[in-house]
Amino acid sequence: MSKEKTPVKCFIAGFENHEIDNNLEQRGFSRGMLVFSIPTLGILFRCRAQGSTTDLEFGAFFALLKFVKSKLAKEKIKHIEVLSSNPEFIFSFTGNSRHLAPDSARMKLLKEYHRKFKIQVGFLKASENLALASSADYPSMPKDRAVSWGVESEKPTAPEFKPFQRGISL
Repeated sequence: MSKEKTPVKCFIAGFENHEIDNNLEQRGFSRGMLVFSIPTLGILFRCRAQGSTTDLEFGAFFALLKFVKSKLAKEKIKHIEVLSSNPEFIFSFTGNSRHLAPDSARMKLLKEYHRKFKIQVGFLKASENLALASSADYPSMPKDRAVSWGVESEKPTAPEFKPFQRGISL
């Protein structure tokens, strides 16, 4: 089947980590996470962000769409199936939702992406959401892809000797 008829399955999630280390919080790290994954391509993206769970979910959704449009353009993906375990996010697409109000920025962005892709949104249990899976469960490279190796065109830097440096006295 062609990529046009078979949707690319993508998973998204947005959550707030209540167990974050206070030291990280003092350094400005946010408790929220937005996550998306495309398991067939071995892609798992995670990023810290601030917001409610549904806001983080929409952030993951639009980050996924932007990633597919810009970074996977050569794949010529036309049909995307986005799966989430957040019911509030899923029900936002049924109409009359405050999250996708007719004149909102989210709705305008959704319409823009809808011109490029056929987008399906579906619900699944959190235990089946592969965006929440461990990164160890993802291959580093899809099995059907090959890495092109070659000689670098840049001239390598010449080796040089540096004097020994003293260690730190404790």
